[in-house]
Amino acid sequence: MSPLLFFIAGFPVAFALDRAILALSTPAPADDSADGPRPLAALEERALPWQVGPWPGRIRLAVVALAPGLMAIAGWRFDLAQALVVSSLLAALLVCTGTDLIQFRVPNVITYPGTALVLLAALVLPDGDVASGLLAAALFGGLALVASVLTRGGLGLGDVKLAVLIGAGLGLSAAYQALVLGVLVGGVTILALFLLGVVSRKQAVPYAPFLALAAVAVVLARGAAFAPL
Repeated sequence: MSPLLFFIAGFPVAFALDRAILALSTPAPADDSADGPRPLAALEERALPWQVGPWPGRIRLAVVALAPGLMAIAGWRFDLAQALVVSSLLAALLVCTGTDLIQFRVPNVITYPGTALVLLAALVLPDGDVASGLLAAALFGGLALVASVLTRGGLGLGDVKLAVLIGAGLGLSAAYQALVLGVLVGGVTILALFLLGVVSRKQAVPYAPFLALAAVAVVLARGAAFAPL
């Protein structure tokens, strides 16, 4: 019964995620703070093909449409308490996917509470491994920060915070697999976009979706630091 209940619950969750992605990726006035959505003029200067016209709405729809199915799998794979936290983590990762695809943004309002939630869950849920979550958050967040410095912002600070969230949620072994998978798939996809002429060398390409969706796949296949399988 849990998979069906989680599947049904996924529809209002999908609607809420759509509203969240819309709010967090709406271009802001040019004088807004750096923590908010990026100004419209700055976005238009380096817009990617899927960031203009009707495409942002289609991206939101495609991303949030994953929620019911993913939540149903969570309800099938985990017990009730674990499945609720897993579903929350999946929702956070979907929001980060949508906002980064649409406006190069991984919002702090998602990554900070998400990291706190999964660490708390690892501390209080049976079989949770908070030590693995903390170690993975520090290790992979640190590696992502080094990569951000070496690439001069090619990997943004939002991606660094996402790496912290993934590490905290998945733990050492699973987070390693998710980050390797995300980097490999992301590298191949971005190279293909360059070769096909979809994007130019001067254009940045969102990287958070690759990391986030790889983490989604690994969580549902292998479990998390707070919900081992």
